[in-house]
Amino acid sequence: MPLVRSKDDHDVFAAMQQPGKNAEQSLVNVQVDADVRKLIDHLPDEQREVVIMRTYLNMSFKEIADHTDVSINTALGRMRYALINMRKMIDKHEIALERA
Repeated sequence: MPLVRSKDDHDVFAAMQQPGKNAEQSLVNVQVDADVRKLIDHLPDEQREVVIMRTYLNMSFKEIADHTDVSINTALGRMRYALINMRKMIDKHEIALERA
């Protein structure tokens, strides 16, 4: 399911497309986005699917529930556990996710 870029894909050109940002700020933001994608890649499949649909595809939880054939509460729960798991990974690996 290639909805996000691969782990090794760094989009330097995206850094140049951020108006009002200097090159360093833009590159920091691109790196933060890449780090978040890596965290998402390490989530269990069901959690990763919900995070991608909600974050990158801007789907509502109702749409996610319909698409994955689960209840809205299950979709919400998967998102909640995904966020908990991502926070644990951030703490464990001491990852700094601060945008410029």
